[in-house]
Amino acid sequence: MVAWESLLEKDALLLLELSPGVVSYREQPTVIQYSDGIQVREYYPDFELVLADGSIVHLEVKPSEELAKPKIRSKYEQIAAHYRARQFTFRIITELEIRREPRFSNLELIAYPHSHAWLSLPAHDVLVDFFHGHVRSLRDCDRDLGAASTRRLIANGKLVCDLDQPLTANTPVSLFQGEQNASILL
Repeated sequence: MVAWESLLEKDALLLLELSPGVVSYREQPTVIQYSDGIQVREYYPDFELVLADGSIVHLEVKPSEELAKPKIRSKYEQIAAHYRARQFTFRIITELEIRREPRFSNLELIAYPHSHAWLSLPAHDVLVDFFHGHVRSLRDCDRDLGAASTRRLIANGKLVCDLDQPLTANTPVSLFQGEQNASILL
């Protein structure tokens, strides 16, 4: 289990957990020493992500209201400059990205089945036969594959749909084509 210090960080974990392109993540992975122009300061990024391509990203989760404060904004600009100078990826995300609707509600909808590994999933060849190169509706998937299995397959990146649109019975769903779905929801 990963620790979180705010509800916003908890919500960010939902995006990380349901991003097929995020292989792993951990909280406050290391201390970063950066200069604020006067002295050397320490900073602990909220999360470290390992992506499917092997790259590493340090992630800071902050409310947009906090980032609007000049002193806070300046601090994170200095931290970002530290990362750039070392050619290391650093991102700051706010509630505007994390809780964007309808995506966030859709992710909450698929999170529960995703967390239940005991749910059996159809074999890949069954999915290939079911889709047969076509797009199916969410209603068809729920009826023939089961609603929980469909949500878990979407959460795992095996099935794809537009999570930035409200999920309805008519939502188009397709079988992911390729080696590995490396999409990242942030």
